[in-house]
Amino acid sequence: MKLIAHLILFLFCISIPSLFASPSEIPLCHKQLTLLKTPREEVASYDGIWGLFQKNPELQDSSVEGISLDKSVNSMIFNLEFLCDTIDGIPFDELSDYVTANIKEKGEEEFRRELIILGKNQDQIDVWFEFAKFAVAKRYRTLDIKKVYATIQSADHFVKQYLRLAKKINSKINLDSVVQETQGLTIHIQKFLKSDPYLSQAIHENSQIPYADWDENYGGS
Repeated sequence: MKLIAHLILFLFCISIPSLFASPSEIPLCHKQLTLLKTPREEVASYDGIWGLFQKNPELQDSSVEGISLDKSVNSMIFNLEFLCDTIDGIPFDELSDYVTANIKEKGEEEFRRELIILGKNQDQIDVWFEFAKFAVAKRYRTLDIKKVYATIQSADHFVKQYLRLAKKINSKINLDSVVQETQGLTIHIQKFLKSDPYLSQAIHENSQIPYADWDENYGGS
């Protein structure tokens, strides 16, 4: 029985590394993203779809459609970068490290009182504490690298369409259909962001991270 138990323990231990992405997979994932970034950067060289709309008098009144498409493409790539960076979990940032360390040392109530003295309001403190719980829960969550790559490959189709549209506008070819094409591509990308499991997860996880300047010596001015 002891031999069997040791064998099971050995098999379990050697299987653990396969559950996590190797360090080399993060840069490899970003290398995959160059498939998307290169065409996006080419569109940026035209000042984006918005810039192309602004340069054509017949499209200027619809420039908001160009802004929406540029934002959708940038959001897609931003969230794909987030997936690559967090294959093995979401690392603590300065805020989550600061909050979790103080809660561990002082307890929630004492730390809450300290933050109030430092000038933080209850709503802000609640946001920080919720974020700390989220950070602890997600610190070691893992992603299936093959599924991340599949999502990147699916996104490649949209970025290629984005570049084709930019070249079409820049060449002033069939501008009558440009606004409709821009709207259609934006809608399809937005649907993709919501329907792809990993992209929707990335959007949700990013929404949990407070972006306001929280430093100020960890207190009020």
